[in-house]
Amino acid sequence: MKLFGFWSRIDEEDRMRAVKITGIIAGLFTMFTLLSIVSYLFTWKADQSLFASPVGDISMDVRNLCGKMGFRWSDFLVRHCFGLGSFALIVILFAVSVRLLAGRWHYSMLRTFLLTVTGTFGASLILALVSSPFGLSNAFGGGLGGQCGESVVAWLRSLFGDVFTPLLLIALVAFWLFLASNRFTRWFNGLWKPKDSGEVSEAEDDEPEEKSGKKETEIHKGTVQESVTGLRPAPVPAPKPVVRAGKESDTGAAPVNSELEIVKGEELSTKVDHDLQRIDIRKELPLYRMPSLELLDEYSSQRHEVSDEELYRNNNKIRATLANYKIQVNDVQAIVGQTVTLYKVYPAPGVKISEIKKLQEDIGMYLHAKGVRVVTLTDSVGIEVANDCPSVVPMRAVLNNKAFSGSKAELPVAIGYTIQQSVKVFDLADAPHLLVAGATKQGKSVGLNAIVTSLLYAKHPSELKLVFIDPKMVEFSSYSSLLHHYLAVLPSNDEKEELENAIVKKADKAEKILRSLCIEMDQRYELLSKARVPNIKLYNEKYQNRHLLPTDGHHFLPYIVTVIDEYADLTMSVGGSGDSKNTARSITTSIIRLAQKGRAAGIHVILATQRPSADVITGLIKTNFPTRIAFRVVSRIDSSVILDSTGAEKLIGKGDMLYYAGVEMERVQCAYISPDEIHALTGYIASQSGYQKSYNTPYYLPEVLDSSDEGSGGSVDMNNLDERFEEAARLVVQTQRGSTSDLQRRLGMGYAKAGRVMDQLESAGIVGHQEGSKPRQVLVTDLEELETILASLRKM
Repeated sequence: MKLFGFWSRIDEEDRMRAVKITGIIAGLFTMFTLLSIVSYLFTWKADQSLFASPVGDISMDVRNLCGKMGFRWSDFLVRHCFGLGSFALIVILFAVSVRLLAGRWHYSMLRTFLLTVTGTFGASLILALVSSPFGLSNAFGGGLGGQCGESVVAWLRSLFGDVFTPLLLIALVAFWLFLASNRFTRWFNGLWKPKDSGEVSEAEDDEPEEKSGKKETEIHKGTVQESVTGLRPAPVPAPKPVVRAGKESDTGAAPVNSELEIVKGEELSTKVDHDLQRIDIRKELPLYRMPSLELLDEYSSQRHEVSDEELYRNNNKIRATLANYKIQVNDVQAIVGQTVTLYKVYPAPGVKISEIKKLQEDIGMYLHAKGVRVVTLTDSVGIEVANDCPSVVPMRAVLNNKAFSGSKAELPVAIGYTIQQSVKVFDLADAPHLLVAGATKQGKSVGLNAIVTSLLYAKHPSELKLVFIDPKMVEFSSYSSLLHHYLAVLPSNDEKEELENAIVKKADKAEKILRSLCIEMDQRYELLSKARVPNIKLYNEKYQNRHLLPTDGHHFLPYIVTVIDEYADLTMSVGGSGDSKNTARSITTSIIRLAQKGRAAGIHVILATQRPSADVITGLIKTNFPTRIAFRVVSRIDSSVILDSTGAEKLIGKGDMLYYAGVEMERVQCAYISPDEIHALTGYIASQSGYQKSYNTPYYLPEVLDSSDEGSGGSVDMNNLDERFEEAARLVVQTQRGSTSDLQRRLGMGYAKAGRVMDQLESAGIVGHQEGSKPRQVLVTDLEELETILASLRKM
């Protein structure tokens, strides 16, 4: 594995150079073998004395053209092995050298190898068979077929006799020719077919080859038709050609030319032989190589087995604790995990499950273990107990598992190892958005890195783009080197500035790129509508099958995953200025819009925070983020905010987490990936050729105007909304027309008030900015989405 990892990291140019050098060496060895064998046929007797001298003796005279090594090599092939059949081995060496030097070979290398080896052995047997009658058993020291062929033929004669052995070898040769030559197969089949004298005349047999071939084709077609209908078709009269004036016949008919050449073109066919070739998006980066798992560590020294003594000890304590409360147990089964062991308790009939769940604190005290949880399973009651020595779950191990490598998911994420001893893989495209929360230093950042690493190993740069928003400025800095491969950024004229803003670190920049993502989402929905498909997967399938034309504005749409760390820091506006409050409000509004509509457009949001409080994770956030991951939290209240239930406060930390997708909760040990592994992975990807600087690549998001460029919209105080703001907003969304004159005419507003309300609608993200005399673009498509925005504004 180390060798393959080393080969994959070699530069493409160095790799081609190594292949060419190997081809030259193979070609030289082919020439060496050919010259030594040919020379051996004439000088083998004179050079026999070399066997009595040491290899390094230079005083001996050598007749072989390739010296002592050539004589010994050819003696091994001709005398000891295959005799004159050794020439066939040169075919293999020649094929290998041509394949390496020219980069191609007209035949399969495996077929060439198998046919040559079997042909060499077969030729050795045939030559050995004919050596005896002609007294050539000692030719070239081992016979025409070599000592190998002589030995096999002698063995066959002892088994089958002198009469049947030649027949057996002839049958083997015929079988080899069947496999090697289609021409021999056709000739052999033709020996047993009777000639149809009724369809081929003697005159036709004497015609040239190309004409007889044409006749054969016509006869074959007639035979097929006759076999179907049972009748020979009547001859079709030839069409009467149009002729020019000539000599008139005695009957008064039209003059006929003596010579006429008729040329007919190929018949037009409506039969489709093959469809247009499917568009391969990955060919945009033809030299890109997916990263190898060799870049990740194994952490073998940090993996521990749970001893039997620990398992039996906990089993006895669980039974004793339940017995103290007069709860009878039929059986206990231990399922060993990496950090937590699940003890499945099968209570006796008549025992209530609630009685066992009430003893959660008592069981934890008797076991002297932290993080004890009692859960209800389908067939038993589960008691989760932390192991004495927890093990690390390597990221390399979960990515190497078939659950990930064989996944058919659009965006597969291998997050860790479950307590039920299986790798947890989920599809982010079906999630469709993910909320990650937990206290400080409980594994939240490692979990985000595990998610991103899974996507990098699963998707090609042409299929996935990432947006990182990192207010802490240190969590995602390693991913900035992926600018020309995986990152989606705002366009910039300065390449240095573009690299600095590849990872968004400031709230104002985050607000801008989130608004840009909303515009991108709206543009994608327009393409989906034009293509008449409901989601991005069907759209891309239709585009790759060439059913959507780039001339109509269509193009391949990669998935966009937005990873937002420390969401609470972005939305903190207490004590801030009016601009900071507007920024926080705009960020929240954009995130909610993306969460509500982004799934079908292929835009997914991963939201992370270490402050799982109700003012941060609001009802709107929880509604639009159905898939949640909770690491260890401080209190039961925080657990309820994240998961709508308790349990996260009982986790043991260090990557121990609860995964909730709206159905049931799973306890998972998050896979671990270190900063050094992330640096090695991003360095490997960044070292390859990426999308270079141009108008379209790397993946640029739509431009948005700064608040200073948006007229009076940036100076509107959203805390002092007009009393008719909501009425105007509903009118604009219902009519899908953002016009100040409509507000004046239909709501009876004055010009100044209508303009002020329109500015407030722009600041709230309901309408776009002013574009001359045109009506403003309405950014909200339906009243349900509008009510969500209005509800968030009421809480400000």
